[in-house]
Amino acid sequence: MFKSSSPRLTALVSLTLFSASVLPAHAYQQVDDSLRADAEAELSGAENPEAADVTPPLEPSAASDRNVYQASYFEAYVPRTALDMVRRIPGFQIRSGDTGRRGLGQGGANVLINGERLTGKTDPFNELDQLLASSVVEIRVLEGATLSIPGLSGQVVDIIVSRPDGLKGTWEWNPQFRKRLEPSLLNAELNISGEADLAGGLTYTLQLREYGFRSGAIRDEQRSQIGGGPIEQRDEKISNFGDRPGVALNLGWTPAPEHKVNLNTEYFLFNFARTANAIRTPLGAQGDDSLTESTSSEDEWNLEIDGDYEFPLLSGQMKLTGVYDREHSPMSNSFALFDPQSGFAGASRFDQFGKELELIGRAEYSWSPTEGRDWQVAAEAAYNELDIEQQLFRQNPGAGFIGDPLSGFVVSEDRYEVTTTHSRPLNDKWDLQASIGLEYSKLMQDRAGGAAVDPRSFYRPKGFLSATYKVDDTFRIRSRIEREVGQLNFFDFVSSVDLVDNLGRSGNPDLVPAQSWLASLDFDKDFGQGNTFRIEVYGAQISDTVDRIPVGANGDAVGNIGTAYRYGFDIASTLKGERLGLPGTELNLIFDWRDSIVDDPVQDFSRRLNGDKEIYYEVSYRHDIPSTDWAYGAFMERFISARQYRLFSIDRNGVDKPYAAIFVEHKDVFGMTLNANLGNLFGQKEFFERTRFDGRRDVGVPSQIDNATFEFGPILRLSLSGSF
Repeated sequence: MFKSSSPRLTALVSLTLFSASVLPAHAYQQVDDSLRADAEAELSGAENPEAADVTPPLEPSAASDRNVYQASYFEAYVPRTALDMVRRIPGFQIRSGDTGRRGLGQGGANVLINGERLTGKTDPFNELDQLLASSVVEIRVLEGATLSIPGLSGQVVDIIVSRPDGLKGTWEWNPQFRKRLEPSLLNAELNISGEADLAGGLTYTLQLREYGFRSGAIRDEQRSQIGGGPIEQRDEKISNFGDRPGVALNLGWTPAPEHKVNLNTEYFLFNFARTANAIRTPLGAQGDDSLTESTSSEDEWNLEIDGDYEFPLLSGQMKLTGVYDREHSPMSNSFALFDPQSGFAGASRFDQFGKELELIGRAEYSWSPTEGRDWQVAAEAAYNELDIEQQLFRQNPGAGFIGDPLSGFVVSEDRYEVTTTHSRPLNDKWDLQASIGLEYSKLMQDRAGGAAVDPRSFYRPKGFLSATYKVDDTFRIRSRIEREVGQLNFFDFVSSVDLVDNLGRSGNPDLVPAQSWLASLDFDKDFGQGNTFRIEVYGAQISDTVDRIPVGANGDAVGNIGTAYRYGFDIASTLKGERLGLPGTELNLIFDWRDSIVDDPVQDFSRRLNGDKEIYYEVSYRHDIPSTDWAYGAFMERFISARQYRLFSIDRNGVDKPYAAIFVEHKDVFGMTLNANLGNLFGQKEFFERTRFDGRRDVGVPSQIDNATFEFGPILRLSLSGSF
């Protein structure tokens, strides 16, 4: 589905706050939807697993003991879930496979369970968080190119689990405390796993959760005329309240030998409310202060159902997969202006009700004519739809709200694709995987009361070629070339309204998905004893690039701007302290650098892609003190992004310094794990800068600069977890 709750809210009220959501391989993550995602170290514990009734794992072409982690390896970290265990594997990082990707496609997340891919578009973090550590027998780190699973490359973990032995579960409670805000006490989850008495054995996992959050900031903004000095000071307090209760049920059934059935269902709510109260003070000119209040709210529900059935057919295996995803998102945004002397001076409100639907059906037939040589033919059909209604209201003093005519809009896409994939080892050193496919799609639009939009049809080739060279048992070089078709956000077809700063966005009925040639080269070295180093160098040529474009005389929309280039490198390293005489210590380092080039569609100069990542770095340290139940550590990260170019302005947001946190943990507080994390040690502030022009950027000149900072203070998070 097209997840856009928080970004839409932020755009509509023009309170653009920087968000860098990063989940390190070892860290606990909790997202503040309005401000940022703060990663923090958190580990928990588990019982020794049972080893009965284990599905045979996939075998890598050349397995070694360094690739297998028995459950006993993780005992010192006292994990509660499989996610806790995977995060402790040196040098490994979970790749989600992009749950917002175009259809199901090939590959997906680099996580397998008993040799099988996750069902549908399942988020691997959620899936592993529901899988109890007590069910894990071992975890194997495999080379994706050696497996008969199209699209997988690089490191892949295969989590070998046993059938549940009775009813077992885990629970976790994560309260949060922040300056000037009421405590966030409703953040908890409960996971229960067991097996029903049914032929073949029906296993189940039930999760109940409430991911509530309370966040906010103090905004200090000054607006200045270029060459003329300050003109206005804005002081604002922002408060955000959100609740995300949900329930998820995962079922697994083996009705007959070699027949496997999986069904995942999830239903959750997203209730969000934001209030921003500001004082606007004129500077350098006559005038009185004014007061403003802007609000945003959303009352969303989501239903997701993913299922698959795999069975033998002729000399191969057939797998049928289906996905149903439904979302209802009523939202309301308002802005009111008050005069300290005369009171209410006017208001506006923008209501929007969106209904989103995604349906996917996929069939995959795989066979191996000879050992090590695998073929797959796949066919997929998908349907995506956004049905939206919206209305703008205005209110003057002494009068009620008067609404513009209700506007409605439906955009949908039918998509079909077929692919053929072949995997084989070339020799003892080389493994090769190649795929070729063709996609057909049809975009349809219907505007209530507007001119009809003719359907548009497209044929697009797609595929990839990946190769892995095994230098030795500890060093691998991976290469990949891929032709990719991007996923559209249907909300970009619809106009939006900015009630605060009058910088709304026009809809664009001519939008098409971007297409890219992607190339990467990955060097992965294991130095033993948990010490690893990996560097990936990549580049992309993007056609039909999705960015901001001018529409008509003064329209500013999301559209296609031609060809862009993106390139960069990602470095990740894990260092263990055993060789240095520091047992129990671990240092993780990540550094990403990226550049991009595209011709600006307004001023015709080369620049980076709008809001693209420039630099991200992360450093984390953890020490599990030997022969004790204590651990402590620290974390630091920073994200730097490129400017965003609009028709009448140039924006930049980011942070003034790194985000840092420290934690201390005790793994046996009456059988529970207690973790205390204190974040934002350096007093990080977020900033937003906007350069306004007195007309379109191609004909106007810079006339005003808005500089704002957001101060959100220290964050204290506690985590209490246990098993039963």
